[in-house]
Amino acid sequence: MWNWKRLVLLLALTWQGAVHADSSELLGAKELTQRLRGYETFQAEFIQYVVDKSGNRIQETRGELKAKRPGNFYWHIAPPLEQIVVANQKNIVVYDPDLEQATVHPVGKTLGNTPALLLSGNVEKLSQEYKVEGTAWEGDVEYYVLRPKSNESLFETLWLRFEKGSLIEMRLTDALGQKSTLSFISVKLNDALSDAIFNFTPPPGTDVIDDGLN
Repeated sequence: MWNWKRLVLLLALTWQGAVHADSSELLGAKELTQRLRGYETFQAEFIQYVVDKSGNRIQETRGELKAKRPGNFYWHIAPPLEQIVVANQKNIVVYDPDLEQATVHPVGKTLGNTPALLLSGNVEKLSQEYKVEGTAWEGDVEYYVLRPKSNESLFETLWLRFEKGSLIEMRLTDALGQKSTLSFISVKLNDALSDAIFNFTPPPGTDVIDDGLN
């Protein structure tokens, strides 16, 4: 099973490719910022595929995610690889039911420059963190490719696909050449989400590991 950093990355994933020259309109960071600014909350079921640099599929998972600005998200991978990641403005809690173990990380240190912030964080400085190129197609389809400006980023290329204003697919290529695809199903935008969703309490008997920095 992937560690917590990889799971956080899976909140926004992409594929490698090139923007076609016959696109109807070129887009950039300004348009993407405006699009994401309108996402106060985001809820969806997802299917995740991971392939290695040779193109072999090494993992398939399903689950659900919920995100709410500022700084809140909930990520649940269904069994048999069950894992729950819950974040608020203070901490990220990673819970492994099979291990009966929960690990607490300080949010500022662990999120850093990750795609998770696109759905739950402040997007006003998007152009400072990423080089953004986008394309708008007929039929209300938009594609964006993001390349981190920082050499310390955990990914190399991030692509986002929107249809009729809704984010339906995210793909990522990491520094090891692994490619991940996250397809969203039953997307709900800006529906009310209780803050209680993002305050996770591990079940009794869980071994809680705190890194001591929060």
